[in-house]
Amino acid sequence: MPASRLACAALLAAGVACAGSEAPLHGVVIDPPQEVPAIRIADAAGITFDLDGERGRRAAAVFFGYTHCPDICPATLADWARAKRLLGAAADGIRWVFVSIDPARDTPEIARNYAEQFDSSFVGLAPTVAQLDSLKQNRGFAVTNETSPGMPGYSVAHPAGTFVVDRAGRIRLIYPPNTHPADMAADLRRIE
Repeated sequence: MPASRLACAALLAAGVACAGSEAPLHGVVIDPPQEVPAIRIADAAGITFDLDGERGRRAAAVFFGYTHCPDICPATLADWARAKRLLGAAADGIRWVFVSIDPARDTPEIARNYAEQFDSSFVGLAPTVAQLDSLKQNRGFAVTNETSPGMPGYSVAHPAGTFVVDRAGRIRLIYPPNTHPADMAADLRRIE
């Protein structure tokens, strides 16, 4: 094997991409990419956030969760904040969008405040019941509310992944919970 190919093989084994080759993306790669369903939801100021309005300008990370979530939701947004810091100035090319799936408890203001506690640029949205039903139908996911013995209130089962939408408005990746922020940052630098 030529020395240059041997060196490239050693770099790839160490997780470093060689010239002419790219490391694989992390998470679940959607191939071919899927068009993202419409997300048009009024924010806490009453201004409609339209994910389609980002098309051609920015990529987006979209997560469906709820503010009373004890684990996956806060961990995911904390990982977003770390990934955003790692991206530095390149983070301006990403819109970070938290969409509540708990309209009984999450108002637009609560969703905004929740998202912003992780980073002031994060968007927090709370759809109406009708908007949530449309999102569930168009996105193909379920949300269930469950009461737990001995637990006040209820818990919500929801999709736990972050959907990565490219600048063309297509879902390219889905990150499972606990995807390392450095891996997200590396991928988001490459998503156009």
